[in-house]
Amino acid sequence: METTPNQLFEMWRKQVEESAQVWTRLLSPEPPAATPPDPTVFWRPVLDQGLQTWAKLFAQTPATPDLLAQWKQFLDQWIEAWSKILGQTMGTEQFAKLMGQSFDQFLAALGPLRKAAEQQTEQALQALGLPSRSQVTAVAKQIVELEERLERLEDRIDAVLRRFDGKEPK
Repeated sequence: METTPNQLFEMWRKQVEESAQVWTRLLSPEPPAATPPDPTVFWRPVLDQGLQTWAKLFAQTPATPDLLAQWKQFLDQWIEAWSKILGQTMGTEQFAKLMGQSFDQFLAALGPLRKAAEQQTEQALQALGLPSRSQVTAVAKQIVELEERLERLEDRIDAVLRRFDGKEPK
């Protein structure tokens, strides 16, 4: 069976329409989920649909240079169409809210892990007899405070010496 360009176009059009419907269902206003959607579940229906369509076509038709060129053209158009759809989707308030929720959940999970890693590092440094970050920071702060005190003391000594030299009124 020979596949005509019109048949390929109709298959592509049908796939784009079905994909748009999938996106519409995914983006329809629903109450926020307790957990973010699994990314593989989110993309699988869209990608599987295109792969199944092309698998059927290649199973029915021998791979000729003309068919491969049409397939490449289809993929280019498909990528362009999805780029537009994704660009529009990512510009919506709902997408921003979902991304914010996902990011918040990620940070909430990361906090305890970071704290545990810091504690482990602190214990390892202590076992090795090395100063921790907080200890080094505390010493640096003390050095800065000591330098400031020395500067104030130098200023006072200079003022007293000027008085003794008679350069400053009493």
